[in-house]
Amino acid sequence: MRVVVIVCLFLLSICTCNISYAFDCTKLDFGVKLTDIDDGNFVLYKQADGISYYNYVGNCRLQVHKDACPAISYAFVDGQYYARIIRVSDRNKQDTLNRMRASFGPDVKIKKHGVWTVYSANVSDDIKLKIKCNDRTREVKSATYSTKLRAQLAKNLKKDPIGQYDN
Repeated sequence: MRVVVIVCLFLLSICTCNISYAFDCTKLDFGVKLTDIDDGNFVLYKQADGISYYNYVGNCRLQVHKDACPAISYAFVDGQYYARIIRVSDRNKQDTLNRMRASFGPDVKIKKHGVWTVYSANVSDDIKLKIKCNDRTREVKSATYSTKLRAQLAKNLKKDPIGQYDN
């Protein structure tokens, strides 16, 4: 009987340890190695210009899931978590701006580039969020990334995925 109890406790502790290492999509741990966070739910779907793009098929619930059906990609450069890229269709530009201002206050920067309106804000000292809204199609694209990691890694990239948000 003791052996059964010990074996059950051992198996329970192993399961608990594995759960604790699961990827938390709400954390912005930019720079962390994919091998350190991959819980078996990252699916590579594209490699281009030195960037590996993954979908995460595990349990993930972000704020954007409350009222949209987003397409979320995770970009890795040299095996390091580089950016989270989100696309959503049929979004109201003013609602997007209002949400950004509610989260970041009046520090939201706004630029107009053709049919795109670009909003940007600092999430923290090192993390930046850029959101691009198409005024015609109502498509919204966002990128969240570490400015320090971008400065370090982007110089080796042929086509920086964050570059499309710089306009």
